[in-house]
Amino acid sequence: MTKNKGFNFYSLIKVLRNPWCIVPGILLGLYIGIFQKDTASMLTPFGNLYLELLKMCVLPLLFSAITMSVGRLIGSQDANKYVKRILIVFSIGLIGVSIIGVIVTLLTNPGGNLDDSSLTALGIIVNKSQLDLEVSLTGEIIEEVVEPETNLISFLFNLVPENIFASLSEGNALEILFFAIVFGVAMGYLKESYKEEVFNILETIFKASKKLIDWIILFLPMGLCCLLASQIATTGFGILAAMKNFVIVTILIFFIIYVVSTLVVWQKADCSLWKVLISLKEPTILALATRSSFTCLPSSISALTELLKFDKQTVNLVIPLAITVCRFGPVAYFATTSVFVAQLYQHQLNLPSFVIMIIASILAGMATAGATGILTLTLLDLVLQPLGLPLEAILVLLIAVDPIIDPFRTLGIVHTGIAATAAVADYKRSPAL
Repeated sequence: MTKNKGFNFYSLIKVLRNPWCIVPGILLGLYIGIFQKDTASMLTPFGNLYLELLKMCVLPLLFSAITMSVGRLIGSQDANKYVKRILIVFSIGLIGVSIIGVIVTLLTNPGGNLDDSSLTALGIIVNKSQLDLEVSLTGEIIEEVVEPETNLISFLFNLVPENIFASLSEGNALEILFFAIVFGVAMGYLKESYKEEVFNILETIFKASKKLIDWIILFLPMGLCCLLASQIATTGFGILAAMKNFVIVTILIFFIIYVVSTLVVWQKADCSLWKVLISLKEPTILALATRSSFTCLPSSISALTELLKFDKQTVNLVIPLAITVCRFGPVAYFATTSVFVAQLYQHQLNLPSFVIMIIASILAGMATAGATGILTLTLLDLVLQPLGLPLEAILVLLIAVDPIIDPFRTLGIVHTGIAATAAVADYKRSPAL
């Protein structure tokens, strides 16, 4: 019998895995978001459902990868070497992205020299939203951001879960990460031979979670269409015109960070720059489309281990740490925004001010782990308050443009996390044929 060479199920899968398959989804999502707002509202639940399906598999993958990798790393002779690498690379990365944000914003001056129409538009938006701002942000959120010390202490205490099963059910990634690290360290110090059986079980959970993610990724064009349509319909273009300088500069900063991160991966990988870009296309697309850094974990791990051939054990350990704790995207964003607010209020900055911006941006960025929505933006007060700058009036503007900036901030978390992992991990060279 001759095989049917026509279109079949495997042909469909091959088409869906083609990176160009997302282009129709993007174009359709833009069209619906701009011209069919009612349809965009109807598609919003489906976009959210797709995002939840992706998140569904992330926590099992996070717990199994961290516990298994930490346990095996502690049990190896290279533990001290990797711990030192992680501390050095993460410190350089966090300071580096905050300095890039400060310098580029100073040079481009998006908050200064605004024309009268832009200042008028910003003032109208703030005044128009003042009542809504008071209603939506009164209560616990405002109280949490009044004292920076309270936020930082709360952040440290929130690392420790009271009940790990409750943390798992609530999806608290920060608490799960902390428990996975501690549990992995304890497993690493066990001498019993049967601990390897536990590691094998964790590896099975990791592979099963990754397989589920791979299946869900096949429907990315449809999920992207729904998510993009909803985002464009909600955001509109009026606020973008008023905040265009800030939005353009922020996107430029994340583009610079993306380029630098790509070069770091290229220098560590034994392949061409083009292969690096192609290998990292899936986590890049996912970061921009889903705006969820945790969702990008499986594709980031696959890109580094399967396509770029970095050491699997180290990648499984480092990249969840980089994405969960070292929030490079929010750190760069907070540094950028603090300079923008200072320019907007014509606040004079000096060397101590820049030191405060960089340190506070790093702490505030790391404190965004597990935070979403308005709470993420209100953590900017950790940077602005020591500088004597107000958050309340500018917050509504940041909330208005955040749907535009959030995808690039997520890309900053994911892509810089990938670069940090590449800088820490060893490269596994293929044996000569």
